[in-house]
Amino acid sequence: MKLQTVRRVVAVMIVSVASATAGSSRPLLRLSLEVPDTAEPGLVMPSAGDGVHEADVVEGVAVRRLSGGSSRYVYIRVTHPAWTNGPVDAWAVFEVYDDRIAGIALQYDRAPSDAGPADRYAKSPETRWLTGTRQWRRLVFPMPALALRGGQNHRADFRLCAPGIAVRAVELHPSPPPGADAPPPVLPRAVRPPGMELTFGNDAGRDDAAVYRALSVSSVESYVDWAGVEPSPGRWTWSRWDAQLATLEASGLRWVPFLIAGPAYATPLWFQQSSASRFYRCLEHQRESRVQSLFNPHLPDQIERFIAAFAQRYRSRGTLESLLLGITGIYGESIYPAGPEGGWTARLTGPYHNHTGWWAADEDAVAAFRAAMRARYREIAALNHAWGTALDSFEQVTTFLPDRAPSDRARADFVEWYQQAMTDWCVRWAEIVRRHFPDLPVYLCTGGGGDPVLGADFTAQAKAMARLGIGIRITNESGDYAQDFTLTREVATATRAYRTFCGFEPAGNVSATGNVARIYNATASGARQLHAYADNIVADATAMELFRRWVPMLAPRTPRTELALYLPRETWALDPAANERLRAIARELRDVADHDHLTRLTVSDGHLRGYSALLVAEAEVIEPAVADEIERWVRDGGLLLVATRTGRPPGSRLYDLAQWRARMLVQFTGAPPRFVEPRLEGPVPDQWRLDIGSGSDSPWLEGDWHGPERRGEGTCRWTGRRAVVRVPSEPGTPGRGAIELHVPAPALKEGPVEVLVDGRRVAAVNQPGLRVVDFEVSAPIARGRLAELELRCSVWRPSEVSGSSDTRQLGVEVRQVVWRRLAGGGTPASAVSVVREVSDEAVAAATRGVGRGRTVHLEGLAARPRELAQVVAHMLPDLPDRRLDGRYATRTTDGVLWLDPSLPRIWLERDGETGR
Repeated sequence: MKLQTVRRVVAVMIVSVASATAGSSRPLLRLSLEVPDTAEPGLVMPSAGDGVHEADVVEGVAVRRLSGGSSRYVYIRVTHPAWTNGPVDAWAVFEVYDDRIAGIALQYDRAPSDAGPADRYAKSPETRWLTGTRQWRRLVFPMPALALRGGQNHRADFRLCAPGIAVRAVELHPSPPPGADAPPPVLPRAVRPPGMELTFGNDAGRDDAAVYRALSVSSVESYVDWAGVEPSPGRWTWSRWDAQLATLEASGLRWVPFLIAGPAYATPLWFQQSSASRFYRCLEHQRESRVQSLFNPHLPDQIERFIAAFAQRYRSRGTLESLLLGITGIYGESIYPAGPEGGWTARLTGPYHNHTGWWAADEDAVAAFRAAMRARYREIAALNHAWGTALDSFEQVTTFLPDRAPSDRARADFVEWYQQAMTDWCVRWAEIVRRHFPDLPVYLCTGGGGDPVLGADFTAQAKAMARLGIGIRITNESGDYAQDFTLTREVATATRAYRTFCGFEPAGNVSATGNVARIYNATASGARQLHAYADNIVADATAMELFRRWVPMLAPRTPRTELALYLPRETWALDPAANERLRAIARELRDVADHDHLTRLTVSDGHLRGYSALLVAEAEVIEPAVADEIERWVRDGGLLLVATRTGRPPGSRLYDLAQWRARMLVQFTGAPPRFVEPRLEGPVPDQWRLDIGSGSDSPWLEGDWHGPERRGEGTCRWTGRRAVVRVPSEPGTPGRGAIELHVPAPALKEGPVEVLVDGRRVAAVNQPGLRVVDFEVSAPIARGRLAELELRCSVWRPSEVSGSSDTRQLGVEVRQVVWRRLAGGGTPASAVSVVREVSDEAVAAATRGVGRGRTVHLEGLAARPRELAQVVAHMLPDLPDRRLDGRYATRTTDGVLWLDPSLPRIWLERDGETGR
């Protein structure tokens, strides 16, 4: 029952002002939600935006409860005149009903102090925990340096983060209130096998530590940034980290300090404002960031000071589990600046120029590039010959945007230098840290998706760090297993190859089921560490329960893979879009085959020899030495699968590998064979309809299609230049079809939009707009009882037409396809489906023996990742799971490990027995 006497919008029911605490001029304030309003407010609970609440009754008590899916916060504004001047140390008390197991955090508007810079949403040092006792609880939160300036949403001063919480009273205290030292929560312990590091970020209060221990967490990570410990030159402040370490030691947890210097938020303002400061400057706009340039010659000495001071303070403490190195970038990853311009990383500097781009316009970067080119070519004539330029001297060599390079060779040189500079910076940091921590496990923080513009060559970083006994933490997971696999497996492969170690971290929020997928990815990839942001797990009851259930599967394992995918990083330097095209292939391929990711570096270092099959795709650039190593491996018995897009042979750009292709691959004089043939299952229906973009349309589609989209009440997809729909039809039986599509004017720039059935034109569209195109077919070929309905049109980019940020190559928008055979037999449409079968004849025609090995030239299949995955599975009969079914299998040292992310469920099969 709702209390109708409690107003919804104004949540101040009664504020009682207690006598002032001894020694304090600020009174205790109490906001009771059980009694109607009074005329003397001191605390206000606004109800708006992400903090809407409504009247409710819990066990006969009037409360306010957060309502609606977007309401996550109980906001409190302090209005009492004795509390209007800050900063002040204060304590908030919330009386809430304990009806779940959940962590409850408080964020407050903090003034700058030794605890950190000003922050409107600083987290209280303590998180409090509900444990489902179904009793009223008093949750006490310390708020050091409360600003009292109304800096949060709705002019609030602090807020409770607890969706759905029922609150009956709020108090504000000037000194620690009763209950501040209540015992920590007690929860059932999760049992996890030894050998893996499980670290939660960021920081932990006493109650957090107790809960984390119950979840089998081994350590807690903290952002220990240079700015936070040296606010002025030579004045080191460690009180925050002393207190954190004491909390962890008392709870039996270990510590992972994230040592960060370089990013805007992590570099002291006194240094940023000094003559020794050098910021990155972008080539796109010639504007500075507020991130220190890795080319700054003054920075290494400052990093040494920071690391030495930290080591002197904490090196002898036995609580350190490992160190994480935050060397540059926006958050600390070993990548160049990549946005955004604002957010919490601007807390010291305010918003600053920031975007994904090429940050090499500062004088130190230009000098470094010039020196690198002088070392590479020695004579300016040699550089001019390679670049196709006419420079007079090396003094004219400067940095440039890659897409404006004078030649492919110049572009490759710049991009390769840009990435190598980041790897060299990693080594500089690593050497400093190893001088002060010679034995402690250390991880280099890296991120992104391997795009050259970010600077991180994961394999090169792993090889460089291995020499110093340092591992890699990759920070790009989302909880989508197939996507996460494509982004983390290069790091996992390289760290195993070079005999070091790795850990995985999410880039942001992760769903409850995504946490389970992350557990699987870590253990199935051979990682040594899994990092999780605590809120992704403990802020949601379902997420916490799923994590507790599946974290026992987080055990050390080593994958045993027979297949490797070649990541052609040398291609990405000239064609950045090839990276994402290859990721699309890797996602589909992972559904049928676990595989490792090799690059030119691992291949050159001999690591290809551990695999029986290699897939090369989207590789227009292959360095000759790498091609030679692949050939030697094939001649020794390897199976090489080469997938291309039509007209884009491997090794056709920058280096001419025509002779290598002639020796290695079958060459097709006409159209390549059809490697996968679709076949209709079930009788051909009299009438059939396909809603494009509906989610069930993909088996019927081939060619150039973009992802599904909503359009009003229906769905659609955009085509590229050539898109195909397979329609059920009896060979030789006349049919009538209709296709609903929207034709934008740019799709007509090269001529009409053509509609073809089995290669014969049946209709054309000459005018833009929404169209329903009707057509008849007298005698379709319908191989496999499927006719080929094809759309051909011009392609265009919205970014070039309307100025939008959409750079996709689009054709027309298709909404629905209808097909009716003219000689019907009363068959319903629901009885049909499409299966796709690999053609042994086509594969045989593409196969060539080379020495003791074989090559298979899968021309055209790079543009059809799902078909390519099916062919690969057909070629590797010993895979534990060869089905495109959304389930994943990894053969490991202790059995076959499985994931079904839809359930979610992880299980292990040993010798035919199924585990969990």
